[in-house]
Amino acid sequence: MKGNSRDNHDSISGLYRGIIQQVLVIETCKKNLASSILIVRDKRRWQLIQEFLQYDLEKHLLLEQAAVIVINNGAAEMIEDLERLYQFSSGENLISKIRQESSHIENFIKIIERGRKHKNWLSFTERRVMQEINKYVLEQAREYSKL
Repeated sequence: MKGNSRDNHDSISGLYRGIIQQVLVIETCKKNLASSILIVRDKRRWQLIQEFLQYDLEKHLLLEQAAVIVINNGAAEMIEDLERLYQFSSGENLISKIRQESSHIENFIKIIERGRKHKNWLSFTERRVMQEINKYVLEQAREYSKL
């Protein structure tokens, strides 16, 4: 019985590490994209910002998969690792925190898509949100460039 438990822990750990490796690849892509975001000043920047947010969304979706796996299997140390990543997010539990972050990013992407296609159709609030998204991503890009 103990051997079976150990095998289960090893397989959960392996899945978790695999997901974290995928997240690290995404983070590398975001870092590479960050310098381009900071350099480009015209309309092309919105495409880069959208790509950056898409990577961020993929990261959250992968971390949600990891959270489901570790929670369902009671892997306490891995749950704690993920909890630390989302300690400043709002939500009742880890899964809801991750989903909340994903939801915000999805909404950002939708607004950017609409703004890129139909800029004149945007409301004042949507244009203001796009400005805030721009500031948010530029600040993140600066942080990634420092790494």
